[in-house]
Amino acid sequence: MNKYCIRYDRYGQPEFVLHLQTLAQMALNPGQVRASMRYAPVNPSDLIPVTGAYRHRTRLPCVAGYEGVATVTDVSTGLERWSGRRILPLRGEGTWQTALDLDSRWLVAVPDEIDDTLAARGYINPLTALLMLRRWPVRDKRVVLTAASSSCAGLLGQWALRMGARSVSGVIRSPAHAERLSRLGVYPVMAQDLATLQLISHEADVVFDAVGGELATLMLQALSPSAVLISYGLLSGQPVSYRRGQAKVVKFHLREALPLLDEVAWQAAFSELWRLLPQTVLPPVRILPWRQWRLALEAVREVGRAEKILLDFAE
Repeated sequence: MNKYCIRYDRYGQPEFVLHLQTLAQMALNPGQVRASMRYAPVNPSDLIPVTGAYRHRTRLPCVAGYEGVATVTDVSTGLERWSGRRILPLRGEGTWQTALDLDSRWLVAVPDEIDDTLAARGYINPLTALLMLRRWPVRDKRVVLTAASSSCAGLLGQWALRMGARSVSGVIRSPAHAERLSRLGVYPVMAQDLATLQLISHEADVVFDAVGGELATLMLQALSPSAVLISYGLLSGQPVSYRRGQAKVVKFHLREALPLLDEVAWQAAFSELWRLLPQTVLPPVRILPWRQWRLALEAVREVGRAEKILLDFAE
């Protein structure tokens, strides 16, 4: 039997290097299950590696996509308990494909009360936000988020307030997001408003930065030496420039944090996420058939977009 996948054999702009390919499905190895994909999001974290930004962490050819929700359709001996179950297909092959084989050690079962569109978004951004908030507690602290309209920042803001943050400010480039942030309890700040940007930076205790480049460098210059800037993304494509004597700058990458989670800690983290996510305001979804993946790439670049784009792999 064959499967379809969206993959890349060279680095470059996703619109030019991603392509559809048909592959034969091999026999399952011991300890593996085979799953049929249902939904997979289109995240910035899915597209940035395609450009070659993290080429030291990827091996070509590579199937795009890091998360989603799937149903187990076949199992190797001893794994019959997983047959027919909904799972998060993680830490294996890329998820932008109709079917994939997975190591059973890292399978995450999806509770019945979690629907598919929520489960599909239950890994990259939620686990990143949870692990960062655990590593850098925010109780009684002033928190600033860059790229505050993004999915991960939305989680960071809501959960930081729930965990006792004194205040949360969110830096945005489009005023279209201001009202939504305000409803979440996050004070919106336009990136172009340099006076307010410097003020909130000067008062901040913790900055979660997903942008880097000029914005992060400008904020870093205003931060107090006792503050910390956590760099967890480079949406600008440029690193943060800093010098000795400024606030502490640390980097967080989910891929580097994963080896610190054994199987027990891995499952415990998702048990906590399954409790948090249903109580969290998430963006609405826009679902596109997976064969329209090129249209999905265009959709994620829309200025002011409020929806999370999901690819639907159901035939």
